[in-house]
Amino acid sequence: MTAIRSSRLRWTLIPLFAALVVLAILVLFRGQRPPDQGVELPFDFRQTAGTSTDSLVGDLQQRIRENPKDFEAHINLADAYLQKVRETGDPSLYTKAEDLLDEAQKLDGQSPELFATRGTLDLARHDFRAALEHGTRALAYDPESAHYHGIIGDAQIELGMYDEAIDSYQEMVDSRPDFASFSRVAYARELYGDPEGAIEALQFALQAGSGTPENVAWAHVQLGNLWFTSGNLQEALKAYGLSTRIVGAYAPALAGQAKVAAARGDLEQAATLYRQAFNRMPLPEYAIALGDVYAEMGDRRKAEEQYELIQSMDKLLRANGVDTDLEIALFYADHDMNLQTSLQRARAAYDARPSIHAADTLAWTLYKTGDYKEAQKYSSAALKLGTRDPLMLFHAGMISKVLGHGEQARAYLQQAIDLNPHFSLLYADEAADNLKSLETARED
Repeated sequence: MTAIRSSRLRWTLIPLFAALVVLAILVLFRGQRPPDQGVELPFDFRQTAGTSTDSLVGDLQQRIRENPKDFEAHINLADAYLQKVRETGDPSLYTKAEDLLDEAQKLDGQSPELFATRGTLDLARHDFRAALEHGTRALAYDPESAHYHGIIGDAQIELGMYDEAIDSYQEMVDSRPDFASFSRVAYARELYGDPEGAIEALQFALQAGSGTPENVAWAHVQLGNLWFTSGNLQEALKAYGLSTRIVGAYAPALAGQAKVAAARGDLEQAATLYRQAFNRMPLPEYAIALGDVYAEMGDRRKAEEQYELIQSMDKLLRANGVDTDLEIALFYADHDMNLQTSLQRARAAYDARPSIHAADTLAWTLYKTGDYKEAQKYSSAALKLGTRDPLMLFHAGMISKVLGHGEQARAYLQQAIDLNPHFSLLYADEAADNLKSLETARED
């Protein structure tokens, strides 16, 4: 196994000497670092910040009006639309991007950048098999491209091809150790149960910098999420705050702050922050979280209003080509709604993207529908990489408990609570109560 185990962007070239220095310290990715040896980024190659995404979109639209055969403008405008989705959550921009790529294909049907941008669109829509195909076609034209290796690795991760994904990410970081590659290293390390290493890699990504402020704000949010999962609410809050300094009222950061507020029991503040996040970027995950806060506050009417939004939002996303089976299956299962539909969609999601997260969702829907033995099968698959995710561990604990595997259930629930006793507004108390009952039963 290689290395990385312990955002789709464009990059500037790295001076050769800097790349060589970085490769010299790749014990960071290829094994354990010698004790007491600090590792720091040996270079600083921040890109110059460009114009805002909106300005870029306007400029590229003008270029295409002036020259409808400008292939590069079509590709760049499609990329800009994809970036704009990250900033607004507007899924209709996926369709606009696809239309641009269809036009670009008429101009140059064999361009690797055409395949790469199609692959990026596929990733955004959760069509990971298509993303792998398009990324592979792009890489065939330019095997040295870090960007193309990144697209392939992202698809492989979601398809459960973990060894292959690690190799792709290693090729990427060896070729261009920058914001995009370090961000992917962070995610890989998180999956393999190394949150400390993931935090370190994200810090490297932030030192490397990006020319797009939203991408940097996103990295701070991911850092905050890692701290939250590890139970360090103070560091999580600090990271979310740094994100909002880069992009004011950045929705993912507001949602992170809301999560911390809820963990601390300040439900009024959590509701305010989730409302702000949703108003900035109307994503289903924020509507669900706000509904859960309202439910915890005892306001079932407001909670149901939020939950009812989800089905309309799901239709909008699917109309613009986004596969939402995994997310909707988990929502239904968590809220004991439409459980047979939840199971059907969880199975469809796992067939399409057999990742550990899809396995975990399928396990939970099977648990909710009473098929405990099959649930355990997929729960085991979800934990096969050693991921330290308290929600996955909680699911595994509850499945083990209902099967009568008391010691195993106790171990899983203890791990979840040790990681973060406030890991879920829905389930943290349930985890603690079940752990207590298991310990009492063991003593009797």
